[in-house]
Amino acid sequence: MIEVKIESIRVSLMSPNQVVILREVEGERRLPIFIGKSEGDAITFKLNEDIAPRPLTHDLAVDIMAELGVQLKHVVIHELRRQHFFAAIIYNVNNVEMRLDARPSDAMALAVRVNCPIYVEEAVMDEAGVIPSQEHDAQRDLGAFDDFISSLDLGDLNDSDQDETLR
Repeated sequence: MIEVKIESIRVSLMSPNQVVILREVEGERRLPIFIGKSEGDAITFKLNEDIAPRPLTHDLAVDIMAELGVQLKHVVIHELRRQHFFAAIIYNVNNVEMRLDARPSDAMALAVRVNCPIYVEEAVMDEAGVIPSQEHDAQRDLGAFDDFISSLDLGDLNDSDQDETLR
């Protein structure tokens, strides 16, 4: 297994989803995983150390685990099937290691709350991991606008018809 850290969570202007970028701890590869907005917000909320007036769903889950004596050991993104990632939460109860299936977004939201490691199976990283190019690194400051800017077709700006449609 490969240990990863959450490098960033980006907002896609082209869809309601967000994308979490996982970075290898001892490598250059990144693993982008599209997640729902609420899960992305839950992860971002904790990473920014924001405090909610009442527990959010993932906070409540952590509180329940603590009350029951459950210790979260790590989470692992273990499979990629038909463009969907699958994860598991590995935890201890009464000194017995157990495993629970989870969506990667929920597993990561729990992991950031208890500060436990996040792993990716090597086969998953080999299949879906990417090494960012230097050109991409130069554009990195664009953040949330990267998708939008990449989708622009500026070729139509020189057409004479363009003036007519603006009037």
